[in-house]
Amino acid sequence: MIWIGLIGAAFVLFIVGWLISRWMQQLPEPETQRTGRIIFWATVGLFVVWISADTAVSSIQQVPAGHIGVIYEFGAIRSQIGEGFHLIPPWQTSLQANIQVQRHHFDKLDAFSKETQDVFVAATLNIRVSPDAIQKLYRTVGPKYFEVLIAPRVHQNFKDETVKYLSVDIAPNRELIRKAVRERLERELSPYSIEVEDLLLENIDFRPEFKQAIEAKQIATQQALEQLARVEVAQRQAEQKVKQAEGEGKAIFLVAEQQAAANELLAASLTESLIRYALIQKLGSQIKVILLPSDQPFILGSEILN
Repeated sequence: MIWIGLIGAAFVLFIVGWLISRWMQQLPEPETQRTGRIIFWATVGLFVVWISADTAVSSIQQVPAGHIGVIYEFGAIRSQIGEGFHLIPPWQTSLQANIQVQRHHFDKLDAFSKETQDVFVAATLNIRVSPDAIQKLYRTVGPKYFEVLIAPRVHQNFKDETVKYLSVDIAPNRELIRKAVRERLERELSPYSIEVEDLLLENIDFRPEFKQAIEAKQIATQQALEQLARVEVAQRQAEQKVKQAEGEGKAIFLVAEQQAAANELLAASLTESLIRYALIQKLGSQIKVILLPSDQPFILGSEILN
């Protein structure tokens, strides 16, 4: 303890000054004896001032807002004091413990995916220690409880969660990973009265060569999808052309059938009189003579020329 050390130093100086003054007072010279007496009283005054100042400074303790003063006495925890100004025995010391929400950032926590690819996690953890449990925490774990309890658990919990997923599935499931790690931290830290206020998963990263491979795979997949889309479009266009050709063929077939039916109806309606009438309509009005081969029959009578 500092107070005890300073008191010890004061006693040593007092003994040295007392011995010097006593030795000088035993000398025969009156002037030397008078100097010895001055040294003695100066030593006494210095000793009193030293002890008083050291005791006053060691007894005054000021605890800032949001903190608890844990009182130690000869290495053992005795009590705690709240924020503000306090007077404690000088042989006791006070260690300030933060009970506010504490923010701790983790940069590049190394973890692994299901196929053992390296995964790097950046996260922020907000915690708070209960004021009623600070003595127990300091007594069982110590002031460095964050390095002993919290940091290793955060690292290990992220490892245990990321290894459940393939590398390509980690980013889409980052919220599930965050919730799982937070719930596990709450269960593991609650016996120590450490409250997990929040856990923020800021970034998930991989090695550069792995990211390049993923990017190349995505580009190849995109190109394959585009090619497949073009093939599908071509197939649909071909199907439309086939359907169009089938429709046109059916239309031609229907027209042919209708033409054949019309021809049949026309053939059935032809009579000799109708044929003659049609032939007469084709002849000009100035025709007087018609010459025909001798071996060809002539179905018109000569009266049509009159």
